[in-house]
Amino acid sequence: MQTQDYIVDDQGNFRFTRVGLDNQAPLLAKAGIDAKAIKTYAEYIQARQAASPYFMEYLQEETDNRLNGKPDTLEWQAIRSIAFGTPEEQDQLLEKLKRKQSFKLV
Repeated sequence: MQTQDYIVDDQGNFRFTRVGLDNQAPLLAKAGIDAKAIKTYAEYIQARQAASPYFMEYLQEETDNRLNGKPDTLEWQAIRSIAFGTPEEQDQLLEKLKRKQSFKLV
């Protein structure tokens, strides 16, 4: 079995590809798991389950890193709020977006 992230050979040996290590090691590390120590597919599934409580934290950090240095537009604020914010924050940002769309430049 082979994916972009890992390879399982005919003997059941598991290893991450470079892309897989780059993509998954930071999340697994949040759960105290060394991605390079995973040797079987079953261990990989167990590691992913152990790391799942940290997924939203990881996703927020990845989002912040990818948007670092880019304009903090109202639209991006709304997207982040939908993913990570409270219902009150979402309502406030959606109201701001509605008001912004109601203005027309002449």
